Amino acid sequence: MRVVAADIYDVSLYGSRRAWNPVILRLITDEGLYGLGEVALAYGTGSSAAVGMLKDMVEQFVIGADPHRVELIWHTMFRETFWGQGGGPVIYGAMSAIDEALLDIKGKALGVPVYELLGGKTRDKIRVYANGWYAWRNGSTLRLAGPPEEYAERALSTVADGFNALKFDPFFITIDGTRQKVDRHISKEMADLAYARVAAVRNAVGPNVDILIEVHGNLGPTSAIEMGRRFEELRPFFYEEPVDALNVECMLKVSRNVAIPIAAGERLYTRYGFREYIEKQAVDILQPDLGLAGGISEVKKIATYAETYGLHVQPHNCAGPVATAASVQLDACITNFVIQEWFPYRDSCFTDLLEDPLERKTVNSEYTIPDTPGLGITLNEEVIAKYPRIHVAQ
Repeated sequence: MRVVAADIYDVSLYGSRRAWNPVILRLITDEGLYGLGEVALAYGTGSSAAVGMLKDMVEQFVIGADPHRVELIWHTMFRETFWGQGGGPVIYGAMSAIDEALLDIKGKALGVPVYELLGGKTRDKIRVYANGWYAWRNGSTLRLAGPPEEYAERALSTVADGFNALKFDPFFITIDGTRQKVDRHISKEMADLAYARVAAVRNAVGPNVDILIEVHGNLGPTSAIEMGRRFEELRPFFYEEPVDALNVECMLKVSRNVAIPIAAGERLYTRYGFREYIEKQAVDILQPDLGLAGGISEVKKIATYAETYGLHVQPHNCAGPVATAASVQLDACITNFVIQEWFPYRDSCFTDLLEDPLERKTVNSEYTIPDTPGLGITLNEEVIAKYPRIHVAQ
């Protein structure tokens, strides 16, 4: 079996790269099987770079290759691109999508889910937490919760939908519901508002629903410690990226001074980027993104190394539905999995990219792991055909 062609889809869901822009890869074999992968640069800046990098890497390292030789192809991309040994989200994102698509093909060829290629299931169901619940559409307008009471209302609605774990960033939205960039040294007004929002959610949902606090790395260590100590009495499940992940010592300082589990990892790449975090135990929960950190193969290695230090893994997932399916395959087979990020309220334009998306299938904040071959997903050909495509062939 050989890879003979590839389609790279530039999925600009709202017609603007500043909105949401998944990049989806389809690798096609000479036996008619195809595998899917996704670069998780849908948000922020960089999706067009991902399209170009995928094209270059598929042309140079994947077309003509045996898709069963997943580890060799990963190693070749890492060593022979030159930049793989320095890296960043664009090159590792492309490697991630290729790794996912190769494993999807291999699983389909052997008639088994990807998790069977990685040691088999360690669980039948995974726990998920809801993200994005604080945003809703009023006609064509996207609304974001502003006052604490709106967060409480939205949280209660999400719990009523069956979710027992909720994540949100209480800092990056103003009181009137507009996005803002938070200063490293947070103002007293914003500090009080953020605390009030988390307190309102806790009071609304009670003690048996988990609250997960996201910060997007926006605070400096002093403000992160101050806020973390205030949040302690509200018993969050974790405190995510309280400071910039670029400086492991800053994260370690927060971890040592706040009695809440610290989580981080969406902007760390490969086992080399995670090594210092693991060895210094700077966080309690690692959050590698399978579409950026090197793919399923690489994140499995990160999870195994983390386990030797007693650390948990919660795959970051904030791209499209292919990324969700890849995350579930990893969740199924690692022993230190703790919870999975989930976006149950996204617009249908996200989930319609696949024939049978996973996001709508949770029951009581759980998802039952499927036994379908590969990643267990199929592109919706009618929908994906609406987006620009680059075709690469021999």
